[in-house]
This record gives sequence, structure tokens and C-alpha cells, in this order.
Amino acid sequence: MSGPALAGAMALLAANAFFVAAEFALVAARRSRLEELAAQGRRGARAALAGVRELSLMLAGAQLGITLASLGLGAIAEPAVASALAEALGLAGVPVAVRGALAFALALAIVVFLHMVVGEMAPKTWAIAGPERAALVLAVPFRAFTVALRPFITLLNLAANGVVRALGVQPVGERIIVHDPRALRQLVAESAARGTLSADERQLLDRSLAVSELDAEAAMVPRPDIVAVHADADVEAIERVACATGRSRLPVHRGDLDALVGVLHVKDLLAVPEADRGAVHAGALARPALLVPEPRDAEGLLRQMRDEGQHVALVVDEYGSVTGLVTLEDLLEEIIGEFEDESDVGAAAVQEGPDAVRLPGSLRPDELAARTGVELPPGEHETVAGFLIAQLGHLPAEGESVEVAGARIEAAQVEGPRVVEIAVRR
Repeated sequence: MSGPALAGAMALLAANAFFVAAEFALVAARRSRLEELAAQGRRGARAALAGVRELSLMLAGAQLGITLASLGLGAIAEPAVASALAEALGLAGVPVAVRGALAFALALAIVVFLHMVVGEMAPKTWAIAGPERAALVLAVPFRAFTVALRPFITLLNLAANGVVRALGVQPVGERIIVHDPRALRQLVAESAARGTLSADERQLLDRSLAVSELDAEAAMVPRPDIVAVHADADVEAIERVACATGRSRLPVHRGDLDALVGVLHVKDLLAVPEADRGAVHAGALARPALLVPEPRDAEGLLRQMRDEGQHVALVVDEYGSVTGLVTLEDLLEEIIGEFEDESDVGAAAVQEGPDAVRLPGSLRPDELAARTGVELPPGEHETVAGFLIAQLGHLPAEGESVEVAGARIEAAQVEGPRVVEIAVRR
């Protein structure tokens, strides 16, 4: 192989590697990280960021560069290598009849091997291993090449976009990556598995993302468990209810919760003069209640309660009837996990034996899975009690059970039509 041909082949191989590395670097680089580097004034960061913003054009430029380098490599390197091999084979005594074909096959194999390994796979692996680093190194010369040939590359890109549109796909000018909460939770799980997140960090992120999938109905205390007082209750009666239940905020009604007056705070009783304790009633102390529909997303409700300074929200159905109550504590527990205070009574699981545990029937399926590892099949039910009813096809009697996921779920305590407690038995 002559010196000029060898130099030309090496230059084309390097050019091919350059364009491949630039292409993968721009695709794999995180835009947020490039923006951070650009703000720090790192060399090449602005060019890399500009390339990411015009990703379609830059990829077209990379493809043009790769194509030209590959064609040039085939035109220069293969004949030169074949000629050199033919001379070597002649010196080795290979017959003339097969010398040319053998030299061509060997030359093609050598050039293809170098093209694939040195010109394609090695630069791709290098760029993916550190995309932001590679983008900073390659962005300036690569963007200069693309800008210099912008009219021709734009024409090629328009033609390609036309073909894509004909296939029913809308082209985009830059990479768009959007993850829903489920996908983000998978990313969190992968990060934890690789050791980049601690167990506590993973749990906090996982719970925070799970909140976006809940609505007010899923997070509420059901109507039968709401502690409320009548509007005509005096201070002494309100104090008895607060002491017996540990509740500091009580809904106030006139007959039932559908005739809601508002919500009172027990601390307001301290401002009532001793002489007026028998004359001041709950209706006079009640403040306007925050009403939210059942489908209200828990994440939005948390922000709303924070912004409005509300600690309690009443949940209503499509008919305007109160179906439950959500507290700020309930929503925070969805993020940071359960914590008990003086008002939490009977919320903890009761271990009946090594393979049996009693839990509230109002537990959600995801809470059951977190506590016991038992995964319920998907359905219309919001609670484990609802799952029991759906599986049995009727209101369960005490002791009735269903089997699921290697466990038996039993209606352990039933009060009227309501499953108060369940027992999970392995």
C-alpha cells in the first residue's frame, strides 16, 4: 500500500469514528447536564447544547459525514490493500488464477473489520460511556462541519422528514424524553439496584411518585369513620368528643354529614369565656370546609391544602354527598410513610401468628402489598374489603374468605354491611 493511500485511509477511518462518536454523544448526553456545564462556562458546552436543540439537523450531518467517510474508505483503502496483498500472495507462490480473488476477499475483510471496530463500535462505546464528556470534546468541530454544510444537510433532512411524514410519524427537531410516574419509579428502582440511591432515598422517591397516581377517594378516611359533631353541640359536648377520639378538627353538621356546616378546631374552645360555655355551640365555631370531588388527584390536593392553609378536606361524590375526609397528615403519610400520633387508634397490624396478620379492611391493595407482600389482581375495588365483596359477589359474613396469591384473605370482623378487619393467612 502506498504512503498517500495509507494516510488517506487512516484519515477517513478517523473521520468515520469522529462522526459516529459525535452522533452518539449528542443522543445520549443529558440536556440538563449540558445546561449546567454551559452555565459554568465549560468549553464546548454551548456548542453541544445548541446541537441538542437542533438534534435532527445534527444527526443528518453525522449521517452525511459517516456516509462520505465510508464511501471514501471503500474507494481508497480496499483497492490499495488488495493490491498490496496481491503482491504478497505472488511472492508466496499463490497461483495467478486465484490471486486476485483471494486478495480482494482478504482486503474486503480487513477493511470491513477496521471500519466496524475502529470506525463504528469503539467510538460508539466511548461516547456512550461518557456522553457529556464526549459532547464537550466533539461539539465545536462537529457543529462547524454541520453549519458549513447547513443548506445541503437541511435539504437532505427535509427529504427524510417527508418520507417519515408519509409513514404517519411527525418528525421532531430535538430529543423529547418524557417519563410517566411508573417509568420514573422503574428508573428509581434501577438506580437503587445499582447502588446510586440508598434504601431510604428510594422509598421516599417511590412514595412521592406513587402519590401522583392516587386520588382523594384512595387517600380518604371513609364516611363511617369520620368523627363529627352536631351544630347544636355545646362546648362541653365538643370537648367530650375530642377527648374520646383525640381529634382536633371536627366536621360540624345539622343532622348528618350531607348537611355540612363547616369544620371547627378544638383550640377555638379555649377562647370561649367560662360563662358562655353553655351558650356557644359548634355551629358558631365552625369555619368553611374545603370540599373536593372524589377524583381529585392527591398531589394537587396536597398543594391546594398547603396553599389555602387547610388541614382537612371533605370528599364528595358526583351527587354532592360526603363520602370521606382527607387530612394533611394522611397525604404526608403517603410520602414519608406511616407515623402514629395521639389520635391514631387501632391503625397498626395485629400479628395473630407466624403466618397470619389482622389489618383494617379499609386498607388499599398497594398498602396490603407493602405490609404483607400479597398482590391483589387489578379491579374496580379501592380497598381490600371491596376486593372481598367483588370476589364473593355479596356482603361477606364474618369468617368468609377468598384465596389469592398464595394467601387466604378472611373477613375477620364484620359490623353490619362493613368489613372492619381482615385477616391475611399464608
